[in-house]
Amino acid sequence: MDWIQIASTYVPTNPDQLTAFDSFRMWADKYRAWILFAELIIVYYLGFATRIRMPILKNVLLYILLFVGALIFAILDVQLPVKSAMLVAIAILVIVKVRIKPEQTGRK
Repeated sequence: MDWIQIASTYVPTNPDQLTAFDSFRMWADKYRAWILFAELIIVYYLGFATRIRMPILKNVLLYILLFVGALIFAILDVQLPVKSAMLVAIAILVIVKVRIKPEQTGRK
């Protein structure tokens, strides 16, 4: 993933004395695709996965396609706030799941 690291947009103001925020931003730029991959998996399972288990080859294909999407999002993340948008999507899906849960238990 060196080509993604080359596209890093964050430059600390004082490279000699890095703050915790500077260190975190540099780490997040280095592992941009993996962070997005984890966020995509969370969004998939919160919003789109059903309770039916898929066969193992379909799961492997799903993870491969999610990683390809994460690579595309990593390229877009150089100029757009994709990681932040994914965190907002995760927060919205968690809120929806929490609100729907009592409704489903009340019906049963």
